[in-house]
Amino acid sequence: MSRLRSAVWPLAWGVLAAVAAMGLTFALRAAFQVRTLPERMMEWLLLYVPIDAFASGIQTLGPQAKVLALYGSGAVMTASLVGLGALALWRRWSPLAVLGLAAALYIVAMGILMPLTGGGFFGAALPQHPLLANAAYACIALGYGTVLLAGRAFGSPAHASSGSPPISGRSRAPGSRRALALSAAGTGVAYATAWRQASIGGGAAGSSLPLAQLPPDVGGASAPAPAPPVHPGLRDAPTVLTPELIARATSAPTESAPLPAPGPAAVPAEPAPDAPAATQDTSPPPAAPATRQLTRDQDGALTAAVRQKGELAALVTPTAAHYVVAKNAVADPVLEAEAWRLVLDGEVNRPVQLDFRTLRGLPAVEVHKTLECISNFTAACELTYFGCDLISTAQWTGARLRDVLELAGGLKPGTVSLQVTGADEYSSAIPPALATNPDTLLVYEMNGQPLPRQHGHPVRLLSPGRYGYKSAKWVVGIRALRTEHVDWYGQRNWSRTGIVKTMSRIDVPANGARLAPGRHAIAGIAYAGDRGVGAVQFSANAGRTWNPTAFLEPPLGKDTWVRWTAEFDIAPGQTLSLQCRAIDGTGQVQTATFSLPQPNGGSGQHTIEVSAAA
Repeated sequence: MSRLRSAVWPLAWGVLAAVAAMGLTFALRAAFQVRTLPERMMEWLLLYVPIDAFASGIQTLGPQAKVLALYGSGAVMTASLVGLGALALWRRWSPLAVLGLAAALYIVAMGILMPLTGGGFFGAALPQHPLLANAAYACIALGYGTVLLAGRAFGSPAHASSGSPPISGRSRAPGSRRALALSAAGTGVAYATAWRQASIGGGAAGSSLPLAQLPPDVGGASAPAPAPPVHPGLRDAPTVLTPELIARATSAPTESAPLPAPGPAAVPAEPAPDAPAATQDTSPPPAAPATRQLTRDQDGALTAAVRQKGELAALVTPTAAHYVVAKNAVADPVLEAEAWRLVLDGEVNRPVQLDFRTLRGLPAVEVHKTLECISNFTAACELTYFGCDLISTAQWTGARLRDVLELAGGLKPGTVSLQVTGADEYSSAIPPALATNPDTLLVYEMNGQPLPRQHGHPVRLLSPGRYGYKSAKWVVGIRALRTEHVDWYGQRNWSRTGIVKTMSRIDVPANGARLAPGRHAIAGIAYAGDRGVGAVQFSANAGRTWNPTAFLEPPLGKDTWVRWTAEFDIAPGQTLSLQCRAIDGTGQVQTATFSLPQPNGGSGQHTIEVSAAA
């Protein structure tokens, strides 16, 4: 019995220590948003997964993947901690050696694994303050050591088996208990340090750069902006197709429709006549709307736009129905506008940091823009659970990125790329020409409300003509570089430019619909980035001949989708193959060649089949 007990107790206390360490890991993740080592290692390992296998996993497993990769990474870490702890107790390590093990784990985590996973040496490259991450990981390591020392002091059998070296009186109490008290106190101090750092600024990087100041001709209190005129497309936008609407729309085919002028940017109101330039808005920033619950897997969250089968997409997608993609398998960052800071550094003339009030003080721009995920399918929608619905349109309000960069004195000559970093360590790379494009925005409102957390609250980037991964969320840093920055998606071998391909989709009728013989409506959407959509055509004979369609309403802007419609006839007992294609504003016809989204975005013409009863 004594031999069995001496064999079991090291393993039991090793398990307890590992459970304590993992519990602290996820408790600190929840309390202070310190990303866990399993998350970091999982993302790093995914760098070496072939892109086809990565995409196939998303298409096959979808939201039911049950965070397998994250669980696997956590299981490996837990097993390693169990093994090390059991070994230390089995071999009767001295209290000093156990504390050394805890210190070694901290050094490995922060000095080796942290830079390996992009966080920099001891967290120097993290968007959070390095002190927060170091205190959190020290708390985990010391908590692990504390449980092992407790097992050594109180849980070991009185008599060791002959196969294990005995614990001498000098190496047991009171030495073990003093080490235990020291380790427990260190755990508490580390936790308190993390708590204090998080409470100071929400874990923000705590840059020593000066706060940016608004120019005298821009800063100051502003009169309330008058409501912008309602865009004719919004005023007349239908929600249900009717015969009268189809007849009106099809009387003017899209081939004759001119391209829209640039979107109706909302020009901010002029400053109030007597407002002093130094006066700042002191009202608290608006809070984020309620967080939308998302299904997550090992690749994060990927939720298609909400639309009933056979239903035409709304001209402007309701916020709750907008598609959502995030890389974070556990949780997204939770930032508050009051504590938010944006660091502008690198190849700028005057590095600064920006607070939310200063951003709101810049001229506001209001645009409608369509966002499309690069993982979206444009054909063969049935191949994946999200189909062709990783695309949505919203109204966005924010400041031009070029105005923000001017607060830092503008870009230096020779700048090659800008690294836009989110609080979740995601990064987007954009060229200087895109950064100074007047349509590139840092937005803080969506559909007239504060930006929701799942869409990047309080601030996200909005890049015209690019897939959604070039519009980083939870933006906390913009660094101008003299070398090309390979961003998060680029590191995983996706397109480095992210330019949207022309797409179109049939929403009405639904694929496989059984129709009554006669005339029916066909309708859908088309999008070509900031090239605009010049025309949409459809075929009722698998692409042998093409027919014109008409826009249901004027486009909301040059970087938004259009909704189109037409009519077709189907005879009794007939099966039709309906197909659509868009022509962008430069005259280029959407390709018929099908390709999967990886690595440059999906292509192909959406095709459905419908039939009529005999």
